Amino acid sequence: MFDRIFANYLAECGKLSGQNLKDIFSIQDSKRVRLGVIAVSEKLMTIEQVEEVNQLQAVLDKRFGDIAIEKGYLNNEQVGRLLVLQGNSYLAFVQSVVDGGYLSMEEIENMLSQYQRENNFTLSNMEDLKSCDINRIMPIFLYNQPEMLRELASVITRTLVRIVDFHTFINKPSTISEYPYKAICSQVIGGDHRFLTAFSGDAQNSLMDIAVAFAGADNVDTKEDAVDALCELVNCVNGLYASDMSNRDVDIDMEAPIGTLEEGVLKADKILCIPAYVCGKQIDILLTMDQEHTM
Repeated sequence: MFDRIFANYLAECGKLSGQNLKDIFSIQDSKRVRLGVIAVSEKLMTIEQVEEVNQLQAVLDKRFGDIAIEKGYLNNEQVGRLLVLQGNSYLAFVQSVVDGGYLSMEEIENMLSQYQRENNFTLSNMEDLKSCDINRIMPIFLYNQPEMLRELASVITRTLVRIVDFHTFINKPSTISEYPYKAICSQVIGGDHRFLTAFSGDAQNSLMDIAVAFAGADNVDTKEDAVDALCELVNCVNGLYASDMSNRDVDIDMEAPIGTLEEGVLKADKILCIPAYVCGKQIDILLTMDQEHTM
């Protein structure tokens, strides 16, 4: 994730152009392959086994390697070997930038230091970011949020990465009381705690692309189809979170998701708004906890 966060920062600072990023990402993607593909090429798993694990990731909030181990397809040593072969996304990005002659290593280090200063990150924070481990990255951006809200945001981000777009990344979140929207897909979770989870964006642009990536082009032709698919995605991520909470003896009750193409305003005392970039387009992830809202 941090490879895309830092790449976006470099573009905002004028160090790389949009075309530069496309070229760099193309080089980077040619070097980094999904774990399942590597497992097949190394003859450690069959195509059928990989497809099964990929499908399970849509209903289990677990990493590919963890599921493969549970199914008996791989052992810990084999997963470790595959991760080494896969490499680190941030390091692959830096290598692609340097190899392409876009920036020197010294320039990259200087910009990394500038990014750290501007965001008041510690050295430990930077190491967590460069690890590209979502579980280490999310607490950095959401350190001032309730633990359960941080966990929900992490489940959403991990799920987007795993089943929609591997290159999903977020930007600095904000807390607001009103959010005007043109299209929104939302769902309420009740029980011991009350959560609202919502995705909002441009229906014809960002939501359409994400819906196609999630549900497939054959199932998404119109804006209405896109909203339906995003409602299913919201239900999917909330289902993963609800299952985890239930396993901890937290009472959870999910209401039906709601999608609309009507303009409106989401209002609540505190709305956590997380800008997310999925399939190259921005959407906003909106979350509330233990409060009433209106839409």
